[in-house]
Amino acid sequence: VLSEAKVFQLSFNSQVQANMTPLFKRTNALAAIFLFTATIANGFTPSIVRTTTSRTQTSLYFGPARRKTKTTPSSSSSPLLEEALSSYPYKFRPDTEKSGTKASCSATFNELARLYGDEEALAMVKLESRSLRFNKDNFGPCLEAWEEQFGLEAAQAMVGRNPGLLGVLPMQAREPAEASMFLSYVVAVTRPLPQIAVVGGLLAILTAGIR
Repeated sequence: VLSEAKVFQLSFNSQVQANMTPLFKRTNALAAIFLFTATIANGFTPSIVRTTTSRTQTSLYFGPARRKTKTTPSSSSSPLLEEALSSYPYKFRPDTEKSGTKASCSATFNELARLYGDEEALAMVKLESRSLRFNKDNFGPCLEAWEEQFGLEAAQAMVGRNPGLLGVLPMQAREPAEASMFLSYVVAVTRPLPQIAVVGGLLAILTAGIR
């Protein structure tokens, strides 16, 4: 015959196990989400995904204030051009090449600064240095396409969160871009947290068999 204390202990253990199981399940799910987002956070350049969901206006942005208007083409250089070029980690190609030269990278940055602002352009180059080798002629048409979908400020902020979008073609940018907007937030949030994401993934593995 079980003593009263033993019965109480068994009842208590059963209740604790019942309460902890949902907690482990929630932790497992959150860890899996963190692990997934971490795999696409570093240098991610998503494709424009077709979707039938309604377009929403949003201006949330994790970074400096955005410029809200675009300027007309100008022959003057951005005051931050030299700083942008100095942050370029690759060796400039010979002037006989079409891209990757100092002149072409300078022209690309100036166009980026015209569309997004000097400080914002420099921030994007520091996040994604390869953007100086993208085709600058696509920047304007892509921004206009996204502006039609989200508004200028939100479109600029989306690219600021994920400068890899500067490599998108105009024909792709004209497709519904809600997926790209969502993933830009994922990239921005997970970019500084790779180690936490790895820990979350390991926690998911370790707790997968707990009931």
